[in-house]
Amino acid sequence: MPAIHEQKERVSEFYEKHHSRGKYDYLYGGEDRKRALVELIGKGNKVLDIGCRSGNLTQHYCEGNEVTGVDIDRKALELFRDRLGLPGHWVDVDAEPLPFSDASFDVVVMTEVMEHLRFPKQVLQEIRRVLRPGGRFVGSVPNAFRLRNRLKFMVGKPFESDPSHLRSYSTRLLRKELEGFFSEVRIVPVSGHLLGGGRFGVPVYPWLPNGLRTLFALDLVWESEKR
Repeated sequence: MPAIHEQKERVSEFYEKHHSRGKYDYLYGGEDRKRALVELIGKGNKVLDIGCRSGNLTQHYCEGNEVTGVDIDRKALELFRDRLGLPGHWVDVDAEPLPFSDASFDVVVMTEVMEHLRFPKQVLQEIRRVLRPGGRFVGSVPNAFRLRNRLKFMVGKPFESDPSHLRSYSTRLLRKELEGFFSEVRIVPVSGHLLGGGRFGVPVYPWLPNGLRTLFALDLVWESEKR
């Protein structure tokens, strides 16, 4: 068995075990994040969803779009195909090229994936390749440097508990990564709380100044274009 396939099997098994603990239907960031991404993706597009999982976000925007999914988790891909009736491809984007021709898609979506990547620049180059001229790249990452995480770090506590996360992004670091391959990068902080949490916490309202939202928001959502 070729080494690359052995590695793909190991990575797949890791995520299948990691996601099987009640996480297949989990939608990080809740309604605010979902609403922001669905609006950015729009309708009438040929869309590639990288890291589609079981379709927990895809189900909210697939109507009116032609969607193809990609994931390393085979169990999640089975759910994706069964639930939504959409094509799903088993791909380790860190180690394999995307199995699509140049300029194949109007929109590429990659949500909560970049923090897991070993080689993000390699993946971003592939995404740029499969996007049509003027196509849009939409995605999100956890806001790793929000105030709550900084306070944990200051008192000697780890702010990252997910063993699958290999990278941490702030708005500045995310912008620097994206602008190496895409133009018109716009980053919006969404979700999270100013105080407390859950139903009774004070949310990060969208009308607050951008700097304040960045300090407290749970997630960073972006939109960019192929140069």
